Amino acid sequence: MTLETKATPLVEVKDYLDTLLGVDGLAPASNGLIVGGQPMIAKVGLAVNCSFQAIESACARKCDLLITHHAALTSTDAHLVDLKYDRVRQLGMNLYVAHECLDQARDFGTADALARAVRVAVQGPFKPDGQQEFGLHGLTTGHLAEFVTRVASTLGTEPRRWRNNESFGHVAVVPGWGGRPEWMAQALEAGCDTFLTGEAIIFGLLFAREAGINLILAGHTATEIPGVMALGSRVARDLQLDVTFIPEDMIEAQG
Repeated sequence: MTLETKATPLVEVKDYLDTLLGVDGLAPASNGLIVGGQPMIAKVGLAVNCSFQAIESACARKCDLLITHHAALTSTDAHLVDLKYDRVRQLGMNLYVAHECLDQARDFGTADALARAVRVAVQGPFKPDGQQEFGLHGLTTGHLAEFVTRVASTLGTEPRRWRNNESFGHVAVVPGWGGRPEWMAQALEAGCDTFLTGEAIIFGLLFAREAGINLILAGHTATEIPGVMALGSRVARDLQLDVTFIPEDMIEAQG
């Protein structure tokens, strides 16, 4: 992802990201610049999670800015939040988080990028009354088993699948923790027979079976990597910065 690069002031990079991602009005704890560090940006690292592994890897790669999809929040990181952000400050790095804003972005957002990667032709986004868009639905070819193999090969995971519908070809794509009954109900209303996401809890599994929609769980992190990488490509192209994707150990249960 490297072009002929240059150092760019942090304020310019932040303004670019804020505008591209449309962070205005979204939760500031998970959308925007979280930790400010050195004032010039020459190299950018991107990761899905704000993990210690991502932070240390960004430092080892001499990144001035780390962009993650997930923030460190008390609801997910408990007492580790301050430890993570303090470590970023100690390293003098900047940390920018693109959570809801990247999920809602069109073309390079998490849903569009995942759909493109697994060859689902987008028909339109989901947009429940009074809510932001959170995923999309589209058409693909082949059979369910072939599609699962395609997802596995593309994402490098071992998806879990449940065949709850004899039809296949109209797929809902909601990366991350998308296997929620209310979102699968939206997919059914849109005519979908299959739901591709990262993970679900028991109520999502039960709803998919009882409502009759095929369910594919391919891993929370794995389904969001295409969107993070697509954002990185935009940053590299538009700002001529050196951009590197930081892989993390996949700790999600498969099988």
